[in-house]
Amino acid sequence: MPTVTVRNLDEDTKRGLQQLGVLHGRSMEAEIRAILAAAVRTTTAEDIRAASAADSDRPGLAERIHQRFVDLHLDGELVVELPDRTMTTRPNPFDDAASADADDPAPR
Repeated sequence: MPTVTVRNLDEDTKRGLQQLGVLHGRSMEAEIRAILAAAVRTTTAEDIRAASAADSDRPGLAERIHQRFVDLHLDGELVVELPDRTMTTRPNPFDDAASADADDPAPR
């Protein structure tokens, strides 16, 4: 069975959960399980669809990025100078000493 950990629960909430548990003859943990189960049972498919629709009204990532740059008035034209794609780093040179060590299989 999965485990759920709730961090940063304030003392008043914890105390209230303990008191509800005592009132219902359960431990605090059993009371929390009962509260969560009741919340899930009373949430209808329509509630879930409504929450999903509310999320879909929120602009997506591409739209949010576009909104950040719309004030630049680029009108769809963005010219970027790309750097020349030449090799800027030189490969490691292999000297004769390194080659000689590679040919010698005996560890030192």
